[in-house]
Amino acid sequence: MKAPVALINGRAGRVRRDSGLVARIRALLPARHVQVTAALDEVGPALTELAATGADTVFVVGGDGTTTGTLTELVRRWPGEARPALVLTRGGTINTIPKSLGAHGTPEQMLERYLAAPERAPASERALVSVRADQAEPRFGMIFANGAAARWLEAYYSGPSGVRPAAALVARTLASVPLGGRLAREIFQRFEARVELDGRASEGSYTVMGASSVRHVGLGFAPFLTAGHHPDRFHFVTTDASGARLGREIPVFALGFYPRRSCLRHASPRRVEIETAAPEPFTMDGDLFPRARQISLDAGPSLRFLSP
Repeated sequence: MKAPVALINGRAGRVRRDSGLVARIRALLPARHVQVTAALDEVGPALTELAATGADTVFVVGGDGTTTGTLTELVRRWPGEARPALVLTRGGTINTIPKSLGAHGTPEQMLERYLAAPERAPASERALVSVRADQAEPRFGMIFANGAAARWLEAYYSGPSGVRPAAALVARTLASVPLGGRLAREIFQRFEARVELDGRASEGSYTVMGASSVRHVGLGFAPFLTAGHHPDRFHFVTTDASGARLGREIPVFALGFYPRRSCLRHASPRRVEIETAAPEPFTMDGDLFPRARQISLDAGPSLRFLSP
């Protein structure tokens, strides 16, 4: 068995809280097989060093905010025919994506289980979501969203981070809806857009759009019903519902139920083209990016994910 490698985000929440975590991971692997980064521009060179080991499995120690930067650099720097399997561990403050993939335990516990029995690690092949905004170079991740989802994150990032502040903001947002409060009006404002799914175009008003290769988006919400079912597609969801309508359905979604006549519209495309009337904020894996008018979403490349 080839020894796996570990890419550790030194700024991730668990890494900062647990001063011995990096040392415990280093003790499990050869020295060349562990890279610790302190900034985004260090991720690419670190992956180049790890690729030189010939390893076929990469443990990523970080949270949701680590995902896009890591996957983008991995696709750019690791040859396609030799791309490794990935293990996304719960190494951050928010770990929605690893949890959705089945991660449980600490990063070193997952590594120990894999080293003991690599053949027993549950595996799934999933298409990354490739996002090209206003003709910029594509970025690769697991979850894309715009509209209300991105505006909610703008509000979230203006205060303290963590699960409790996020849950509190959800509660404040829902409380603001029936009152027609400023927070609800700002988050749920509609936008005009032309959307093309695998060549089929339509125009209309939207409150939010999302594309994902994992089912969950955090705090119990799991709107991407078919994410991960097709290795060459992602799940795409849209709605034009008002804040009041979404406010009634969001608590139901959080409990894992779906109304028979939900306001969400679902699809499983390979490609989506979005052109909005004005620049709109968007998010990938919990990170916010500059507003854009033209966004292309493509499924792929596909990677193998393990959850030991």
